[in-house]
Amino acid sequence: MKFKKLAFLLLSITFCLSCQETKKEDLNQLNGYWEIKKVKQKNGKETVFKFNETVDFIEFENNKGIRTKVKPSLQGDFKATKDAESFTITKENDQWIFHYKTAMDEWQETLLRLDENEFQVQNDREIIYTYQRFNGYLDGTK
Repeated sequence: MKFKKLAFLLLSITFCLSCQETKKEDLNQLNGYWEIKKVKQKNGKETVFKFNETVDFIEFENNKGIRTKVKPSLQGDFKATKDAESFTITKENDQWIFHYKTAMDEWQETLLRLDENEFQVQNDREIIYTYQRFNGYLDGTK
């Protein structure tokens, strides 16, 4: 009986910790270089990326930001591409929503999870993108 109570308590604590709300000041963790780790389709199919030729550089401040595709080199520098998207983030129904707008399109993504090394977003087609912080190709330096 004690085991069941302990197991329930541990499960409850784990659940509560995994559902921690992302605070506005946590959004600053988005700044930096990010690479796609995996993509999960609505039907459950996952694609895991072991290598990314381009990574996203995110600059974010005061609920506004820019996401630019960059090409890292083995020497640790980056070459910007012409692909850049501006965005804003708003809080709606206790969720942070990215609002993207380019000359060709507009779309939204919902922030599901964020910490200093990983974040996850879901688009309106229910595709989930998991990003991990990019630390360089060879020795973990940028």
